[in-house]
Amino acid sequence: MTSESISEQASAKLNQCSNDEYEEFKKLNSEYKKKFNFPFIIAVKGKDKNEILNNFRQRIQSDVESEFLEAKKQVKKIATFRLNEINKK
Repeated sequence: MTSESISEQASAKLNQCSNDEYEEFKKLNSEYKKKFNFPFIIAVKGKDKNEILNNFRQRIQSDVESEFLEAKKQVKKIATFRLNEINKK
């Protein structure tokens, strides 16, 4: 992971998950990757771990085509956040 990813995930408190939350994230990640054949992608900036987990639970119910479109939207959001950070410097 990049330093930006680590920082963004820490700000969402993903590094402070309970054992139950951690196990659910791990299970969802495995199921998601098996179903969609690509990793779960979400722009975590401004979200907390509960929002992210709820989003994960909803998105895993999607069909492959819809989820691929959503994943691309999330990549664009991540890129926009990071470019805006660079632009501030």
